[in-house]
Amino acid sequence: MLTLPDNRVPSIYRAGYERAHAANPSLAAKYIHHTLIGDPAADAVAEALTPFDPEQMHRLIQGGMEQDAKIMRDAPQPLRDFFDQIEHPPAWFDPASVRAGCRAFHNDSDVFLSISVVGSIVRGFSTLIGKAFFMTGRITDYGTRRLKQNLRHLVEITLPGGLERQGDGWKLSVRIRLVHAQARRLLRNSDNWDEAAYGMPISAAHLAFSSTLFCAWMLQKVESFGVRPSDEARASYMQIWRYTAFLFGVPETILFRDEAEAMELYRIASFCEPQPDVEEIAMANSVIHAVPLVLGMTDPDARRAKVSALYRVSRVLIGNALADALRFPSQRADGTLAWVRWQRRLLTALDRLIPQTARKRRAKKFTALLDTSMLEDAGIIYRLPDHLSADQASPW
Repeated sequence: MLTLPDNRVPSIYRAGYERAHAANPSLAAKYIHHTLIGDPAADAVAEALTPFDPEQMHRLIQGGMEQDAKIMRDAPQPLRDFFDQIEHPPAWFDPASVRAGCRAFHNDSDVFLSISVVGSIVRGFSTLIGKAFFMTGRITDYGTRRLKQNLRHLVEITLPGGLERQGDGWKLSVRIRLVHAQARRLLRNSDNWDEAAYGMPISAAHLAFSSTLFCAWMLQKVESFGVRPSDEARASYMQIWRYTAFLFGVPETILFRDEAEAMELYRIASFCEPQPDVEEIAMANSVIHAVPLVLGMTDPDARRAKVSALYRVSRVLIGNALADALRFPSQRADGTLAWVRWQRRLLTALDRLIPQTARKRRAKKFTALLDTSMLEDAGIIYRLPDHLSADQASPW
């Protein structure tokens, strides 16, 4: 069983680690151990790309993504090694196994996306990873772009073929991994991050924990909204995120295998994580306020009403204790879930009675999903941030 001496536990985690250790000693030690680990392969790439400007970075990374032998021949060795390591999926991943999960997501994409934004993302930012992202300054206006990037990634990994080698879901997952590595490098080289107190910025532990929020935790929450994926769909959706987490750089040593393992990791990690501080509070609230902007809402009254409704749903998803810790507005959320479930049952009944309407509704929903998640960029941009502060970084 893995054990950790006190001097290997970052100071901010010590109280939580004691609670987690009492619940599951081995997993608690494993989680804290991984708060000290980054992503050696991607971190080596970020270091090797330091001499290059953002456009050169884009060209080199794009060469790896598109398997351009001419570009890669002259690329830094760590970049070539990195793409060699992820060129083929692990033996446990079968592309055919994700089809049922893709169908389940797109059958109820409005529910999955709603929970992902005001549930999974908010819950993720309530952990110490929120502090790291806050220090980059990408909140408000930049936060809107980040939210659209998150939504696009979620759409792409759940499209048929999205996680195959040339799929945009695969490429966006790897891009996110390299952005994390660059942000990690910039944070470690700044005076802002106290590693003895906080551990590694954007650590392997946090990436594993965040991944559980988008799969196992998500599956539990969609049920509360009246969506009932089959056992096959649940297992398939878990495979989507298991492979996505692998592409994010989560090491096999903490990578969940199924829904039960992911939920146990979520439970123990939740014990370990400290209470939200000012940075996490700012990040979680910024997500709620970014949604009306992403949806293109311009009327101030409509935006305020939307934000109020989002806070209410988020409170239901993350629980009153965490919502209060994040300083969400005091609201009564009684009946929120019952209303959502009633709407879902009504739509399901209408779909059965009028299949043509169901097809039209799904097509309209898919079009709206693409419109919401698409950025103005042509294609995927592989520039990496060249400065910790978003206001001083080149566009990326």
